[in-house]
Amino acid sequence: MSYHQFKRRGNFIIDERFVGRSIEVYTIDGNKHMGLVDEVSNYEIGMLVENTAIIIPRSSIVYMVTGQSDVHGYGECCEKDFVLDEEFIGSDIEVKLINNNNISGRLVKALRNEIAILHQNRAYVIPRSGVVYIKILKRL
Repeated sequence: MSYHQFKRRGNFIIDERFVGRSIEVYTIDGNKHMGLVDEVSNYEIGMLVENTAIIIPRSSIVYMVTGQSDVHGYGECCEKDFVLDEEFIGSDIEVKLINNNNISGRLVKALRNEIAILHQNRAYVIPRSGVVYIKILKRL
């Protein structure tokens, strides 16, 4: 494993490990794209949606939904870069998104560019750029 791959894993939850997995991607234009991840880069996610290849810039993603078991492991975040870091893992939070929706759940991962929240049996992966604000409902 090269240093570059490790560095990317530290920045994004949705990385090359998701190739071949099914995810739902919700974009700022209000569309939902459901399909298989085909390729992942720092700036885009390539997917197969209904046998059509699409490329979604990460900058247009409001949030992504995947299986609860798909978000696992530990990733180092960003000490002193963000208030919401590893110390909040396990806390119940509510996230106000740029599309005016709210997502509530338990924070399970906080990386430099994305956070993950578990709600029921689904994992919501939210780019930090899609967050308006975060309420800490219950801290561990």
